[in-house]
Amino acid sequence: MIGGFLGAGKSTAVGRLARRLHDQGLKVGLITNDQGRGLVDTQKLRHLGFSVEEIAGGCFCCRFDSLRDAAEKLTATERPDIFLAEPVGSCTDLVATVSYPLRRLYGDQFDVAPLTVLMDPVRASRILGLEEGRKFSPKVSYVYLKQLEEAHVLAINKIDLIDAERRAKLREELSRRWPEKEIFEVSAQEGDGLEDWFKYIETRSIPSGPTMEVDYQVYAEGEALLGWLNATLRLDSTEEID
Repeated sequence: MIGGFLGAGKSTAVGRLARRLHDQGLKVGLITNDQGRGLVDTQKLRHLGFSVEEIAGGCFCCRFDSLRDAAEKLTATERPDIFLAEPVGSCTDLVATVSYPLRRLYGDQFDVAPLTVLMDPVRASRILGLEEGRKFSPKVSYVYLKQLEEAHVLAINKIDLIDAERRAKLREELSRRWPEKEIFEVSAQEGDGLEDWFKYIETRSIPSGPTMEVDYQVYAEGEALLGWLNATLRLDSTEEID
């Protein structure tokens, strides 16, 4: 799984990794997830030529059976060598509710990779108190920080948007809070730094260990503060649209 908050760049990263695996001769099955239906991410990944199943109306952590069904459907039709799953950006507690159950059920068939959480460096710096600027409410920030806490791998994305000094400051703070985590600096959009990160998660299995504690009341209230706009738009142009 490749997780991270809304706007962290998950879909772009998943597309990049899927392309890399495809170029290695591997079949890839993708599973997308969101609270709404008719996901843009799903259509974008299908447009890239990949087989995609969509789980809408709830996150992986509360729709595990739907995740299993999606994986089994892809297995029946495509027989992927690798599954890539992108949870909704407001989801956390994925290791306890998804990764460990998957390993228990399918550990004899697949290796479950470490959970990576991507982050927007500007947003992360503000929530971690490194920079001034607009922040989330305390309950939404709780969800954000829990995502970082449970990750096995932290990927600072969009490094092309901030300078080296700010990146170093953010990395130092992440290492101070969670010294046990692997940290990578990448740009999913530009392709920078992806090779080392991809190699790491392709060659590692999820470690065993206790799961984090989550206050589900605060989690639910924080998630409820986030809103989704469901709309279908049509763009017409006399020129080619990129």
